[in-house]
Amino acid sequence: MARRYRGRRSAQALVDRLATVVIWSFALLALLVVVTVIGIILWNGLGAALSPSFVFGKPQAMWEGGGIWPMVVSSFYLAALTLALVIPLGVGAAVYMSEFAREGRLVRLVRFGADSLSAVPSVVFGIFGMVVFVIYLGLGYSLLAGALTLTLLNLPTVMRSAEEAIRAVPRSYREAALAMGCTRWETVRKAVLPVAVPGITTGAILSAGRIVGESAAVIYTVGLFVRKVPWSPFRPAAPMAANIWHMYTEGALVPDWFRVASGEAAFLLLTVLALNLAARMTARTVRKRMGYRD
Repeated sequence: MARRYRGRRSAQALVDRLATVVIWSFALLALLVVVTVIGIILWNGLGAALSPSFVFGKPQAMWEGGGIWPMVVSSFYLAALTLALVIPLGVGAAVYMSEFAREGRLVRLVRFGADSLSAVPSVVFGIFGMVVFVIYLGLGYSLLAGALTLTLLNLPTVMRSAEEAIRAVPRSYREAALAMGCTRWETVRKAVLPVAVPGITTGAILSAGRIVGESAAVIYTVGLFVRKVPWSPFRPAAPMAANIWHMYTEGALVPDWFRVASGEAAFLLLTVLALNLAARMTARTVRKRMGYRD
């Protein structure tokens, strides 16, 4: 009996070690793939991406030596416009869903719809935006058409992340506020939202990273190449991700198209990494100021 028990324990320990080795192998393989992709992008374009003359330079359509400044401005302009639209809509919907709506079939249907929309490929949103905003509403290829399209694309993510952050606030906070005589809206505004700010901020900054790196949706609604900085939201623009696609597919007229595309890809990668890092640091700073520990 004792020998059978020791044999079973030995077999379980062997299975545990094999499972640990397999899990670590998959984790290291995934890390190797990510590091390889990032390394190749930085190897090809880091030199150009760190050059001020390249980042702040004027792009060229036929000659070599162009820069990407209008594309950089287009990306951040588009991200700012989109966030200005999607954050009020997403957070407002999250507040209603978590604090005012009664749990029922309609609420579950809205959540199911949001989860389903977040899985739809961005190119589908791009074609929808081209048909509705560019053609039917007459906005043409413009920053506003792209911002409206990206608002639809990012609304499920912002709404669901904000809702999870609001629902994570302890119920005792609401009960204490109501016991002190606050109305329901005052409870949400003074007791719930301040505590949920780190989660909402993290979701918003992560969405900004996704907006800056989005290409399929903006190709059909914003534009691929501009030579001047677009200051009006009704003007065509060329976000970096869309311009990279343009350079790799149609930029052969520019002699140094590979340098421009690689440098722009490296600069875009550094920008997205910086936004993700900013999201983590902002959430941690806000939590510390509010007295929370990690």
